[in-house]
Formats: sequence, structure tokens, C-alpha cells
Amino acid sequence: MRAASDTDSEHLASAYERLRSLVIRGRFLPGARVTEAEVAERLGVSRTPARQAMQRLLLEGLMVPAGGGLRPRVSIAPLSVESARELYQSAGVLEGLGARGVEALGDQARARCASRLERIEAEFHTEAERTTPNPDRLFELHGAFHRTLMDDCAGSHTRALLGTIRPQLDRIEWLYAPLIGRFEATYEEHQAIIDAVRGGRADAAEQAVRSNWFAAAERLAAAMQRLGEDGFARALAIQLASAEA
Repeated sequence: MRAASDTDSEHLASAYERLRSLVIRGRFLPGARVTEAEVAERLGVSRTPARQAMQRLLLEGLMVPAGGGLRPRVSIAPLSVESARELYQSAGVLEGLGARGVEALGDQARARCASRLERIEAEFHTEAERTTPNPDRLFELHGAFHRTLMDDCAGSHTRALLGTIRPQLDRIEWLYAPLIGRFEATYEEHQAIIDAVRGGRADAAEQAVRSNWFAAAERLAAAMQRLGEDGFARALAIQLASAEA
């Protein structure tokens, strides 16, 4: 049997990253059944990397089993207000725990972390205040804010646990978060996180992070409910138009 080459590994990784991005950005609709052949054609690869990419997305929860048989069926995971709220609250609990690690950082490390968070937040403000914000840029900056906090403060186990829900969070974040409207509440919550990091207070950092995610869960749920039954299609159309503007 031929050993997997570096090129094989790169092709598999590329197929996974591209499929993951397509699902996160709504190019496959929630609940839609997908096949290896369809994914392979969409990505321009053979069935082997398509199958392995789909297996990873099944493990991450972006795809779900949709029937058994000789050829088990797979579909894109559904989206609901309840699942979005649960995911955001789970992120709040885990990131809150991770943020407690700020107390163990030295003064210089805390100052560097706070400064990095401030720079990212300033860029987020700039993009969010544009007439037509780019959803990809908002998504990138918001993720960078929280990743920076966790990279500096959280332990490896907490980061690993966050990684298990990150793909599903990313899909909700990209599609719905920019539709919440004004971001003043987010700005205030992120500033509270920055202040807690600079002060090195574990309790304050945990509370600030939890408050941010839990409040964002309710803002997100309200946005999803406003869009109604065809909310996914409407949200996707809005985001694609913004990304192309």
C-alpha cells in the first residue's frame, strides 16, 4: 500500500478547508442532503478527499447522518434559535473559564494581551461602522479578538474543548451576527473584557466574557426570530450582497 505523501495530505487539508468554508458561508443549505460525488465535483477533487472532508465535518457537527443503508446518507446540520443560543452560552462558559488564566500572567504579558485586544477591537469598530460592512472582515476580526484572549489566557484543555464547538459557532457567526444591527453593546462588552485583562482580575475577566457571550446569544436569537421561517435564505442573500459590495 502506498504511503500518504505530503501532497496527498495537502490535498486532503485543502478539500476540508474549502468544504468547511462553503458550509459556514451557507453555500450548502441547512438540511440539504449531500453526497461524495456532489462534494467531489464542487471541490474539483476525487472522492477520497471529498469523503475524508465530509467525515471531519460530521465529527465537527456541521454535517449530520441522514439515514443508513449500504451508502449512509449525510446532510448539512440544521440551524435553529435554540441551538444557536446553546452554542453561544457554551462558548461563554468555556471562554469564561479560560479567561480566568489572566490572573496567572505577569504584568507585561497582561499589558501585551490588552494592547492586542484593543488593536483588534479598533479594527472591528472601523469595519462595523462602514455603510456596508464586509461580513468576512467582521467575522475575521471578531474571531481574532476571542482567539487572542484564549491563546494568551486559557489552558490547552479549555482551548481544545472550544475547538469542538468552534465550527458550528463560526457558521452562526458568519451568517447572523452582522445582522444584529448596531454593535454598541458588543463594544461595551469587549471593553469590559479588555479592562479585566489589564487589571488581571480572574473573577472580572470570567464575568465579562460570560456576559458578552450570553448577551450576544439573546441578540442573535432575536435577529434570527425577526427573519422568520425563511430566515436562512434571507440572511444568506444579505450577507452575500454585503461580501460582494
